[in-house]
Amino acid sequence: MSDSGLLFGIDERPPVGKSMTAAVAHLLAIVGGIATAPLIIARGLNLDLALTTYVVASALVISGIATFIQIRRFGPLGSGVLSVQGTSFAFVGVFIYAGLDLQSAGLDNETVLGTLVGTAAVGGAMTMVLSYFLRYVSAIITLKVAGITVFLLGLSLVWVAWGNLSFAVVAANVKGSNALWVYLQAVIVIAVIIFFSTRRNAWLKLSSIMLGLFTGMMFAWLTDSFDQPFPTELPPVFLVQFLPFALHFDGIVFLLLAPIFLVSTIESIGDLTATSMLSGRSVTGPEYWLRLRGGVMADGFNTVLASLFGTFPNTTFSQNNGVIRLTGVASRFVGLVSAVLLILLGCIPWFSALFRMLPGGVLHGATGLMFGSIMLTGLRVLRTQPNQPRVLLMLVCCTLGAIGLTQTTTLLANINIATPAYVQMLTNFPVASGALIAMTWEGLALLIRTPASTQNTQRD
Repeated sequence: MSDSGLLFGIDERPPVGKSMTAAVAHLLAIVGGIATAPLIIARGLNLDLALTTYVVASALVISGIATFIQIRRFGPLGSGVLSVQGTSFAFVGVFIYAGLDLQSAGLDNETVLGTLVGTAAVGGAMTMVLSYFLRYVSAIITLKVAGITVFLLGLSLVWVAWGNLSFAVVAANVKGSNALWVYLQAVIVIAVIIFFSTRRNAWLKLSSIMLGLFTGMMFAWLTDSFDQPFPTELPPVFLVQFLPFALHFDGIVFLLLAPIFLVSTIESIGDLTATSMLSGRSVTGPEYWLRLRGGVMADGFNTVLASLFGTFPNTTFSQNNGVIRLTGVASRFVGLVSAVLLILLGCIPWFSALFRMLPGGVLHGATGLMFGSIMLTGLRVLRTQPNQPRVLLMLVCCTLGAIGLTQTTTLLANINIATPAYVQMLTNFPVASGALIAMTWEGLALLIRTPASTQNTQRD
């Protein structure tokens, strides 16, 4: 037992059996989310089989490499605590929205992907720079801004999941299949995930998403309602490619991504702080801020790395904190084992193929539930803030403002009043516009408070 009360502290190395057990626990908690996020984007953009397979497998491999960098720490890069990296769900909605807009402009799928991940690489570089100014960023990107943005993000993603489920129903009708099976897939997956996630057994909690997906796939198999057959010819091993497609930058897409990167940075600070506390490390003083800077810098660097290998932004996952709490193991060595396991899974083609086969009801039922939990996370963050009536007013105003901007843009388009393309894209994505409204609100509040504070100081 380590001094912090953990079974194995951050610098301790458990025996092989216990290391593998704890590493598998981390893997079960994250692998479903890591593989599902790129799959949703790929389906949302109607990517072909080859591109879908690549982005899913590459996401797993790069998440493993990113986790290794975050935990192992290279100079100032990395947090040095057991912090698992993975493909971020925060960018799912904006990537689908922006990607469809780029496709409507006539760009082919590889160019669209190159534009999305190329622009994300610039966002990753911006995050690396911001890591040196975290105290200043947190003055504007407050917990209230983060909570509102996360709530809007979850709300928009739930809407996306519902739309995708509706498309799956339409597709089933077109194929002559029973659309009822699609709804039942979603209901079964949601019920199984909720059931196991509310059990007292730690292993069942950690495995709830994977168990839900597996049950849904078994139901789809029994009802002969798979969207596509399992591929018969697979390469023996998958290898990521450096620059699988040319990278491009789009300023309008960057305007949509920027608020998500800023809020993702605040979320990472919260996750890294929780990991530090669970690992028995200080959450105050210079050491703490250096750890945060290294962790956020690694988030940005790993996003750039993901872009170079053709997949989507990486971020710090919060699930690993639950695993540390349940297992009592905060060992960096266990985290490094988890990273290796992620890379190995990504290199096994049949594993990515299984995720690619997920029927619409299974995929969108599971992700709809996960997106709903994102909404609840945002609300939980807001409930921790003082002056709840003001927080509620801010949430309502930002939500209605974001929806109002979307409707205004649509109305102007219907009466043939032209608006700049970048304004249309920004206002039609409520998460970005809502985040900007929240940041403006906090910025104005800070300006109002600052003169008052100055006057009080002068009177004193």
